[in-house]
Amino acid sequence: MNLIPELTIAALLLVGLIVYFFTAPRYRKKKLRLLSKYRRARSKSLSYQDKLKTYILKHDAQNEMITPEMTYGQLLKELQKHHSAYLSEKRYKRLRRNPILMGIAKNEKVIEEQEKRLKQTEEKIVVLKQKSAV
Repeated sequence: MNLIPELTIAALLLVGLIVYFFTAPRYRKKKLRLLSKYRRARSKSLSYQDKLKTYILKHDAQNEMITPEMTYGQLLKELQKHHSAYLSEKRYKRLRRNPILMGIAKNEKVIEEQEKRLKQTEEKIVVLKQKSAV
């Protein structure tokens, strides 16, 4: 009786289970950190959009220049475009369901880029607080 195929399959399954049990907790921690960063970036983006919309409506500043090359309206459109492309609820749900570890590294880079963009937007929006106070 030749048991080599059955033993090979059993050994592969055993190795797979061992690898899974040793890497699963670390993977879960990474995924939770990523989801937390995603939610923070998403809420910042929505907050900045709300502040810009409020300022534009209150001061009729759609075509007012915020920087020499950009208006408030353009900044709002850009922020909305990046939000829908990179920080949408649909993307969050897909990321939350994603069981693949390789997707986490790619998404971490995307979220870091969005955090940089939001930081730049925050620097531009600081001007709004100063203008509203005057």
